[in-house]
Amino acid sequence: MGVEKNGKFIKLTAGNDSITLPYPSNASGKQIQSTMVNQARTADGVMRGEVIGTVAKVELKWRVLTPATWSALCAFFDKHFTFSCEYYDMVTGNFSTRTFYVGDRSAQPFLVDPDTGVPKYWLDCQANVIGVGGD
Repeated sequence: MGVEKNGKFIKLTAGNDSITLPYPSNASGKQIQSTMVNQARTADGVMRGEVIGTVAKVELKWRVLTPATWSALCAFFDKHFTFSCEYYDMVTGNFSTRTFYVGDRSAQPFLVDPDTGVPKYWLDCQANVIGVGGD
């Protein structure tokens, strides 16, 4: 069973602590670029506004991870509210480093040992990292 691919995809860093994520599964790494607008409407209903920034979001998914790998990633997120994220940026066409925080994380235990309750693998692991802006 091919559990994890080797290769650089995303590196997370907070102070001296860093983790390089396993290459994600197919249908992963979706990037969303959100435009933040300061807006209001005039008395006649016309929208007036200006762009105040953009924020990136990266959706990460792994079909299968070992408990050690998933635990290390979740522990990194629990330990650091914000972190630097180096990733291939669809806007610049290069690797970029920006400050992010993690949103939801989820995974499904698989092949759980009936005696210990410990899963042999985690399936459908997901984490979303969201830019804080201002980078």
